[in-house]
Amino acid sequence: MNKKIVSAALSTALVLSVSASVMASSPTDIGTATPSSYANLEAREVVKYYSLTSYEETEKEAFVLNKGEELTVFVYNSGFPITYTVYDADGQALGTYNTNTPYGRIFTAQKNGPLYVQFKAGANSSFVKKMNFSAKFAIS
Repeated sequence: MNKKIVSAALSTALVLSVSASVMASSPTDIGTATPSSYANLEAREVVKYYSLTSYEETEKEAFVLNKGEELTVFVYNSGFPITYTVYDADGQALGTYNTNTPYGRIFTAQKNGPLYVQFKAGANSSFVKKMNFSAKFAIS
């Protein structure tokens, strides 16, 4: 339940953040912002926060891209056994990656449509019941 509330709050924050960026970049177009008006932004970024228990996984999160656009995924993890899988617009897995790396990964859209990201927790043998981490997503 808390995961859905946090996700909804972050989604709302993302919409407000992107809306504010669009309004700041073109103040005469307030109220008429469409996905095409995002073309003047160099990159769109969002940071999301997660809290998972052992073997729990998130829902697949969609990031809609145009062909050739890139999705960068960078996870801030404190050593928890967390992996993520990236899926293409057809639902095919592009790969599963460990989050305990000091770098992000870049995925390029092969066609218009969403790329999906899903996180999964492994077994947590420490005394900590919840594994908290954050991920930064950027579209450019």
